[in-house]
Amino acid sequence: MLFTMKLTPETISRITTITFDADDTLWDFEVGMWAALHQLRQDIIERADEIAQVPSVEDMNATRRSLDEEPEFQGETLSALRREAIRRSAGAAGVGGSEIVDELFELYISARLENTTLYPETEPALAILGERFQLGVITNADTQPSAMGLSGQFSFAVLADTEPFHKPDPRIFQYAASIGGYKLERSVHVGDSLVTDVAGANNAGAVSVWLDQHGIGNSEIAVADHTIASLSDLPGLLGIG
Repeated sequence: MLFTMKLTPETISRITTITFDADDTLWDFEVGMWAALHQLRQDIIERADEIAQVPSVEDMNATRRSLDEEPEFQGETLSALRREAIRRSAGAAGVGGSEIVDELFELYISARLENTTLYPETEPALAILGERFQLGVITNADTQPSAMGLSGQFSFAVLADTEPFHKPDPRIFQYAASIGGYKLERSVHVGDSLVTDVAGANNAGAVSVWLDQHGIGNSEIAVADHTIASLSDLPGLLGIG
């Protein structure tokens, strides 16, 4: 069932909680991921024979994405999927063994976190919003906000990597509401994905706010209650400032 609720002065007065997606909403995941893949490829080259054909970063990313379609990996955690992708990419270059794969995986995660940065507007927006609303995170990813330097801004963080449900399943929103102690119809969810964030929030009964940073514009995938171009637009949308 599809719910929609536009923000008006009356409905804003009833909002108690704002939840956020994480990757590519609070921080620039794509930049960090590609930087980590480049470092991973270099790490594989250093362990491979000189004549080995090491996959390109594009091929390594394609290997990871292909796992989403393989039945045997359905329901696996993101960490398990990434480790398997690394195992295959390294194996293609003749580099193998569980200890080496584990080492490469840890190096990849470290490089990704090191090269992933918060958007400049994230902390200022959270500071303003946190004075009036409870803030939380609902993400299909596996990075805790604290790993990105966000500690104390959020009352809770639900990571689908450790839960049986993933966005857009409304049950993950319901679970977040249960641990956050709020009603979904009195909450706003903000995210960059029409498929997971907007459709998920709509079906769960929360106000959906699409973060359209790239100016994609209207889409038939899902219709957001509201669209913003930057997190800095969110306080104004909610009547602050």
